[in-house]
Amino acid sequence: MKKVSIIAVLLIFALLGATTLTACGPTETRTNTFVVGASPEVEVEVGNGKVSLAVGEAGEINVEAVLRNPDSIDYKVYKEGNKVIVEAETRFTSRADVTLTVPKNTGFGVVIGNGNADVVDIEASGGVVCGNGSLLLEGVKGDVSGSIGNGGITANDITGSCTFTIGNGNGTVSNATGSLAMNTGNGTITVRNTNGSFGLNSGNGQIRFQGELTPGSKNNMTAGNGAVTAELTGTPSVALDLEIQQRGKISYSSAVKVISRSEYRLRGAIGDGEAELTIRTGTGNITVK
Repeated sequence: MKKVSIIAVLLIFALLGATTLTACGPTETRTNTFVVGASPEVEVEVGNGKVSLAVGEAGEINVEAVLRNPDSIDYKVYKEGNKVIVEAETRFTSRADVTLTVPKNTGFGVVIGNGNADVVDIEASGGVVCGNGSLLLEGVKGDVSGSIGNGGITANDITGSCTFTIGNGNGTVSNATGSLAMNTGNGTITVRNTNGSFGLNSGNGQIRFQGELTPGSKNNMTAGNGAVTAELTGTPSVALDLEIQQRGKISYSSAVKVISRSEYRLRGAIGDGEAELTIRTGTGNITVK
């Protein structure tokens, strides 16, 4: 599986020229079916359009592409070894919406210049990059990376090691188990009903966390401009290091045993302090409960 990056998307987008999310004109639907063996892969590159991955029959990959203004699209779909490759180079007002139904253990790599991506019930690792759009993950089990230039990321019922980067937009994760790293330049990060280790960073925006921290894990939550709220569920055993750089207030529950305290800094613990949680804000309140 080749690695994808946000820089690659932006270069592709620049080469393809300006496009829009809606397009008028003729529509053509193309379908292809490929027989695959164990541990298949898909690689998809679309200039303008939506890419959807969902679980289908074992042993085969089905590709359906709805092409709007097909005369302005260079569309290719082919197989190399155990990998199915889809390429849709769009121009002007053309658009390609690609739906793949794949075996549940299919690894994936998706690059979209302008558009959304949905990945549902896949049990394999992969990566998605969108220059402008959104990413939705539902029921995914595997190590996943996602990069969005302008848009949002939503992930529900996921298991594995996930790394998400957003230039401008919000990130929301619910019912997750594993490790999660999420960074947004401008936007709110919301993490609910989770269990694992976490690194959350917002340049400008709030961080709202609810979950359990794995014993022995080192967790960081940082907001340049915005409040951080951490609700520790289960039976917390956490060492705390909380600090505000410029302006704000630190609040904490009665379960926190204070080791040292000043106006903008607190060190303490809940329980035996088996996990570590470091929270920093530039300007904004810190709340631990």
